[in-house]
Amino acid sequence: MSLVDDLLAVQHEDTTAEQIRHRLLKLQERATLEAALSGRRTTESDRDSLRLGRLELDRRQKRAEADVEAVALRIRELNDRLYGSGISSPREAREIQEEVDRLLPRQDDLEERVLEIMEEIDPVDDRLGELDVQAEAEDATIATAQAALAATEAGLESDLARAGERRNAAAVEVPGEVLGRYEGLRGIFGASTVVRFDGANCRGCPSSMPAVEVDRVKHLEGGTLTECTECGRLVAR
Repeated sequence: MSLVDDLLAVQHEDTTAEQIRHRLLKLQERATLEAALSGRRTTESDRDSLRLGRLELDRRQKRAEADVEAVALRIRELNDRLYGSGISSPREAREIQEEVDRLLPRQDDLEERVLEIMEEIDPVDDRLGELDVQAEAEDATIATAQAALAATEAGLESDLARAGERRNAAAVEVPGEVLGRYEGLRGIFGASTVVRFDGANCRGCPSSMPAVEVDRVKHLEGGTLTECTECGRLVAR
């Protein structure tokens, strides 16, 4: 191959590598994984909030049950005195019975509170169960997305490595000074740093080459590399 062909091969592989790197950054598989991870974070946040609420309900239930037990214990103690042998007078018996009568509605109210709290807990537990199932499904989706992303990335990384090998093989044939000029200009012109002369114009120019410049390039030996005086690209005669 000629110098021009070798340099164009370098440019082609550089362009291929850039396209692969761009694909690596914009993979649909990565977007799919990020969406799955975002959904999973939302689910976990919802679960955390519900768990905190569930803990508060547990505390309320335990306090209410403790209150019920305290009242029930007091009622048992009073009944034991009332129906035991320690009563010294009818008045004492009446006072004990009055206290029991006052405590029984209190016990009913507290037991009702326990039931109300348990009714609040039921839908929370149901929702937590739903979120557990949802989280498990999302974890499976994430695992699938991670595997798909890894496989696609591995394929593209392999393509990138092969493009680099081909680029290096072609670059060996290009003189260092020419390769340096090309690499210096590539940041400006990208995939059109080196262009063919079509007989009348530099293919990279946005406008027509002046006639004098066209004539100059036409008289160059085939396979010669020159610089376009209009745009600065490397032109292959």
